[in-house]
Amino acid sequence: MNDKPFTIKAYGKSELAMLYLPHLSKKTALRQLRTWLRAAPTLRYLLRKRGGYFTPRDVRKIVEIVGEPFDTQ
Repeated sequence: MNDKPFTIKAYGKSELAMLYLPHLSKKTALRQLRTWLRAAPTLRYLLRKRGGYFTPRDVRKIVEIVGEPFDTQ
């Protein structure tokens, strides 16, 4: 676990998934992040987003519901 604070900024979807689940493959981590988004009604709209990134606003919402990633590099 890293002691650096998590920075709210734009993240690639896979990049954010790997921050939450660094022990998994990129594909599996992204699948798990999608599962979490699907389970949170206020985050489901993010599943419809096109493009490979989350905006800072998206990331802030994810952190509010899911919490901060464990590995903040």
